[in-house]
Amino acid sequence: MAIAAEERLLGLIIALMHARTRMTKEEIRASVDGYDKADSSLDEAARKRSDAAFERMFERDKDKLRRLGVPVVTVRHQAHGDDIGYRIDPSQSRLPALDFTPAERAVLTLAADYWHGVTLGEDAHLALIKAASTSSHAAAEALPFAALSTRLTDATAFLIEAIQARQAVRFEYASASSGTAVRRVEPWRVLLSGGAEYLIGHDVDRDASRTFRLGRITGKITAVGEPGAFTPPATIDASLMPDATPGTATVAVRPEAAHALRRRGRHAGEDGDWDLLIVDYSHLDALRDEILGLGGAARAVAPDALVDAVRAHVDAALEVTRG
Repeated sequence: MAIAAEERLLGLIIALMHARTRMTKEEIRASVDGYDKADSSLDEAARKRSDAAFERMFERDKDKLRRLGVPVVTVRHQAHGDDIGYRIDPSQSRLPALDFTPAERAVLTLAADYWHGVTLGEDAHLALIKAASTSSHAAAEALPFAALSTRLTDATAFLIEAIQARQAVRFEYASASSGTAVRRVEPWRVLLSGGAEYLIGHDVDRDASRTFRLGRITGKITAVGEPGAFTPPATIDASLMPDATPGTATVAVRPEAAHALRRRGRHAGEDGDWDLLIVDYSHLDALRDEILGLGGAARAVAPDALVDAVRAHVDAALEVTRG
């Protein structure tokens, strides 16, 4: 089975990093997966072609590693100057220590939280712990969107894998115009806009480019067809980007709570034990998620569409808890 170029380069790095003194080309060819091994059963012409192919591939790999900053050094034998070997000096290949600012650590924390509960969730959490442990301690920086309840779901992770594999997917999709229908889509890109996740791709059955809100996908997403079946466009038409629906809302919040909303909003008086805020928004659903994420420390007052959206999600949650 053919070895990917990246895997071959990684194998070459590992081999040269662990070489006690050096590795000759012959040793590299024999021990690193991805290089055609020397074959004594070949005739002279075939053997020369095989040797030349290895030389070209190794020289390209060596030059590429050096361009990437990997210090591949040439080591000559003391007694025979023409006997050349190679190695990587570990002391020269160490990366500088990481030292994130409080704001950068806050962004990393939010990113790790976004991956929570899916395939790479544990890896992201461990990476965050390692990165944080090497940084100097400082006051944490609050993020405006830290109260959002949006997290990467298994559906999102599945779509990202389908994009990587260039494989079509099938799912049920609920829309206001056509109700719930099965869609077959060649996925191009998953993006986050206004606190909501969207899939941009080619609707195969309708033969048109479409944008799908992931929150409206119902049921399980399945892969259809073979990997590598399509090539996504290099650029995405701006008309496919999720459209914002800006508006102004009135939100009631508890004292000493909802600090992200307070920073964005304008104080508009009190309603009993509640502070009233006027908040501008681009996506009503994103503001709904932020209110829900505050767990009772905020409630929607206006417009009616926001109040109804919050109430509908709360009612649905209560139905689930009742069984």
